[in-house]
Amino acid sequence: MAVCPRIRRITFEWMRQTARDGELPGCTPGCVPRTKIAIPRVPVSFVRREPLRHLLDQAGEVPVIVVCAPAGYGKTLALADWVTAGPAAWVSLDRDDNDASRFWSAVLSAMAECVPDDNPLRDLAPPAVADEPGFLAEIVDALDALDSPLRLVLDDVHEIVTPRTLRGLETLIRYVPKGLRLVLSTRLDPPLPLARLRAQGNLAEIRANRLRFCRDDAAAMLRAVGVELEDEQLRLLVDQTEGWAAGLRLAALSLRDAADRDEFLADFAADDRSVADYLLGEVLTRLPRRTRQFLRVISICDEVSPPLAATLSGLDDAGVLLDVLERESSLVTSVDVRGQRYRIHTLLRSYLRADFDRQHPERTAELHRIAATWFASEQRVLEALDHAGQAGDRAMVVALLRRHAVMLLVTGEHHDVTQALALAGPDMIAEDPSLALISAFAHLAGGELTAAETDFARSHAIWPSRCSTDMALLRWLVGAHLALVRGKPPAALMTAEYPGGLPSMGAGLEAWARMAVGWTSLYFADLGTARRELREALRLASGNGFDHLVVQCQTVLGVACALDGDYVAMAEASAAAISLASGRGWCRSPWLATDYLILAFARLLQLDPAASRRYAAQAERVNRVASEPRLRFMIGFVEGVARFDAGDRSTGLHRMRQARRQLGNVVLLPELAATVAVLEHRCALMLGQYAHAREIFDWTRGRIGDTAELSLLEAWWLVATGRAGASGALCSALDGARPELCPITRVAALLLETAIALRAGRRTQARCALQTALALAEPVRLIRPFGEAGPMVRRLLADQQGGFGPLDDFASRVCEAVTGLGVVCARGVLTRREQAVLTQLPSQCSLDEIASDLTLSVNTVKTHVRSVYMKLGVSNRRAAVVAARELGLI
Repeated sequence: MAVCPRIRRITFEWMRQTARDGELPGCTPGCVPRTKIAIPRVPVSFVRREPLRHLLDQAGEVPVIVVCAPAGYGKTLALADWVTAGPAAWVSLDRDDNDASRFWSAVLSAMAECVPDDNPLRDLAPPAVADEPGFLAEIVDALDALDSPLRLVLDDVHEIVTPRTLRGLETLIRYVPKGLRLVLSTRLDPPLPLARLRAQGNLAEIRANRLRFCRDDAAAMLRAVGVELEDEQLRLLVDQTEGWAAGLRLAALSLRDAADRDEFLADFAADDRSVADYLLGEVLTRLPRRTRQFLRVISICDEVSPPLAATLSGLDDAGVLLDVLERESSLVTSVDVRGQRYRIHTLLRSYLRADFDRQHPERTAELHRIAATWFASEQRVLEALDHAGQAGDRAMVVALLRRHAVMLLVTGEHHDVTQALALAGPDMIAEDPSLALISAFAHLAGGELTAAETDFARSHAIWPSRCSTDMALLRWLVGAHLALVRGKPPAALMTAEYPGGLPSMGAGLEAWARMAVGWTSLYFADLGTARRELREALRLASGNGFDHLVVQCQTVLGVACALDGDYVAMAEASAAAISLASGRGWCRSPWLATDYLILAFARLLQLDPAASRRYAAQAERVNRVASEPRLRFMIGFVEGVARFDAGDRSTGLHRMRQARRQLGNVVLLPELAATVAVLEHRCALMLGQYAHAREIFDWTRGRIGDTAELSLLEAWWLVATGRAGASGALCSALDGARPELCPITRVAALLLETAIALRAGRRTQARCALQTALALAEPVRLIRPFGEAGPMVRRLLADQQGGFGPLDDFASRVCEAVTGLGVVCARGVLTRREQAVLTQLPSQCSLDEIASDLTLSVNTVKTHVRSVYMKLGVSNRRAAVVAARELGLI
């Protein structure tokens, strides 16, 4: 492009004036050292980062690029690697370049090596006053004459501080020639009109966040110097250094000789001498003394706000100082969009904190105490506890616990409360009943029941004759919660007679109390009260951010919905509990064992045994340390049913029986016992294990008495053994005269009615019973009973598809699930000999002929045929062939 008219006019006027004065506009440039204008050599160990190169390529399309980051971020090597791809001039700046003539001599020398022989830049020399407009106009014209843009990298621009040199550079930036791509590498934003360039779209900026090394880049750098770290070690190192290239290189040098890498990494930031020397020599000594002291003082906090920084430092302009440090140095980073919270670079903060603590330990403790007081006044209790602990102020820790521990616990901060209790010390817990109760509550929240009971007993032993209502309420709630976890809820909880009454409670304790009442109601079979109290507890907990209590409420609500037969709400509640707990990092919470179990049960009912087993395995992992026998029983039982459904039927049935026998005489809720009985009894009959089925029948009668479930079990038994009376027993299961404890019962009974009607040739009755079963199963997504219903019922279901009206979609899902699983299960349950006999059944051969072909005795063949009939749920050869073909077995 042509030179700007304004510059050209100034140039001509200046030339005329110098001609009148008899002065010559030029001088011989001084000798420029070769090292000053040579592109730095990229070492063999350099890690080329393609995303960064791509970013630089994109930035290279605009006239000016600013690469700004503190010392050690790898700016120089990254640019040196990038510019090798095309013609580029390089100038390594230093303090001497504040002399404008030296600066422009270096720039001209660097550019002269990259332009054609006939370009004026080769002969241009800076005048005595190097920022003269005429001289700058000649540079602009010479660059405009280039066919393709020249990259000019000015490294360490922060060294340039004199107005004259900066003014010349500003002129060059303001009238950017089309033949120049100017790259400014700097530790601080230079005092140049960057805002104007930014607004014009003529500026690209690459800052520290784009230069940081990710884990893969860091691993490559370490490998280049012969260091291999484990994943967790690498994560820790990258987190400590925040991807700071210099910190990673210094760590790599020390790691090669470190005897214990874990120990080295734990103390690296604070104790490594090379890091300290680098930070002191390259970063801190270049800052004003006032700024250095400010950074040391605020380094005791991971994050600071302007008011906290002012409180710690005593500086009224602390907020301004933080803003300047962030904007100009990247040593401080804003962690929110409003600039209300800042943090020092991790490695620098660790060094400053350790150095300050070594030199001024008393002052450090005093600052922690000031910070604790400030955080407490802002209701930021966790930070207050942390700083009170670091100050060694046990009295402050205890005071904070007494005031805030319960709310911290219901929001899920039990680990922090436990750490604070450790700071208070066991001696204070042993002497203070409120601290003992808080400790019991914390252990209870973490699933440490034995420790919770020990602390609860200790609080009883030192309980005062008179106490506050809050203490009495806390004691009552912890005792009730312990009893519930142990499966021994006090009946008094049903009366909801809280010490002081509900009005005396805060929202957190009221929600906790209502959750306890709802939980207790389950044990007393009052499902209506349970769901009402749990929903109110959930409302209070959710509305006040008591996340840990929300997880508990959702978990118990899931159990209530399961016992009430609302399987959809059951799964939703447990999934919500798991999602919240996972988001908060509570993956080991003992409550999640119940939630995973519920999801395993939900997948079981939907005939998805693979997913059911996965959830059961997760429940088992979380529950390894739990001692509640009902939970252990149900995890083992559900896993057994899932195995059975997946085709490993013998093992699955054995697992069910084993879990039930290990339960012993532990009392089960009637709804739970009924569900277990219906599931296991049907599986035993499907395998022809009639003695096992009879054992379950007797167990059920002893547990739940004369119910619809017991009548169903009897009807199944009579049909399987070919005895009379099945229709009468079935009527008892369906007539409503006996209590019905789980939704599976009626659906399974209707499917049995369908099968009996089909065998009797009453197809209309069978279709009516099947449609009723679908109507009951659809709202709760209950598919599993259809998988056990036998081939005749499944054929009717397939034949009638499209004729179930609004139930057609659900009927299609049932058919798809049953057919897909049936193939897998049947193949898994038939032995090799049974499969061979089944393959012969479609032929016209007699059993004697089949026996001869298979080289077996006829009695052995008959035994296999009976087993095949039983496993396929049929009673004759023709039906076995039809069922086998439907399942793809032949």
